[in-house]
Amino acid sequence: MKQLLRLTALLLCAVVLLSAVSCVRDRDESIPEGMKLATAAGSDYRLYIPTAWNTNTSYGVSGGYYNLDVLSTVSVAKYEITEEMQEKIDRGEPDNFEGGRLDWFWVNYCLTAIEEMSLSGSVAEFTTAPDLIHQLNARRFTTSSIVSGTTLCFMQIVTEREGAFYVFSYTADKEIYEALLAEVEKMLDNFVFAEPYYPDSYIKDLSKDTSAPEGMKLASNDDVAYRFYVPTEWTVNRDESVFAAYLESDRSSVSVVPYSPEANSMSVAEYFTMTEEALKKLAGDGYEALGEPEKTELGGRQATVYYYTLTVGQTQYKYMQVIAAYKSMLYSMTYTALPENFDAHLSDVEEMIDAFEFR
Repeated sequence: MKQLLRLTALLLCAVVLLSAVSCVRDRDESIPEGMKLATAAGSDYRLYIPTAWNTNTSYGVSGGYYNLDVLSTVSVAKYEITEEMQEKIDRGEPDNFEGGRLDWFWVNYCLTAIEEMSLSGSVAEFTTAPDLIHQLNARRFTTSSIVSGTTLCFMQIVTEREGAFYVFSYTADKEIYEALLAEVEKMLDNFVFAEPYYPDSYIKDLSKDTSAPEGMKLASNDDVAYRFYVPTEWTVNRDESVFAAYLESDRSSVSVVPYSPEANSMSVAEYFTMTEEALKKLAGDGYEALGEPEKTELGGRQATVYYYTLTVGQTQYKYMQVIAAYKSMLYSMTYTALPENFDAHLSDVEEMIDAFEFR
């Protein structure tokens, strides 16, 4: 389970870039006693978790976990109301639900995601009830299912604000779900909406480099065993631990992720098979491989290129993942875009691949 969560977090971090916003950096925070901030940069709310919990905002998602060995996580996600959603709302689809738009959104977007990652037929009948979050009307949903052989319990609070749905999620192994509920309720009591948050300093610094190819800039530092260059018009994301860059125009992104195999050795093909299995567990039929793998080079090393699509919620993304082995690690450069924007930036991505260097 831990490996599955890590893989999917790494691969889905690019999706966050597609929906991120830009803002000025934030002022000092007033943090409730006994709690700490667990809010990802750019989020227009504040999520606080108890100090005994572990913050996890590395991939642009607000959240944290209590125990890494036994699943116990909280997170907050924002879903902008798309044109497709609005068309369904205008047709009156939410009118068929007891809780109106909030129930309609959860059943069609959140419950569907739970079903896709769960053992077929294992999702329990859900409960729904009115709730409040930061004085806004909300709905509380609970259910459970079997995921990778483990019974998980889910609690999600959904509200709507300024053209978007917000989902607070608590997911835990059945063994510890009830024991942590009081602390989760405290997180909900202290949750507030606010101006977009940006910390006073960046998570990572970039190295100064004068040898970047013409028209490109460095998007990495000396903490990693590679040099990642991107075209100058791309924006480097410095608010997450993964080195990544994106285009302001349509949020297409490219990220570089290292992976240290737990086994003594792992081939590129074995790594992608593991990745593919994780994505299938996450998205079910929402994952689709495209064509056959292709050979290329990355930083002078033989590499393999994989293409696929992944549907997250009800939005489809197209991926190009280039994987190479270097020393004892595997390195993955992943290009993510909406399908209609994918081809438009392929030349830029090829430049990034050609300029990439191992150190």
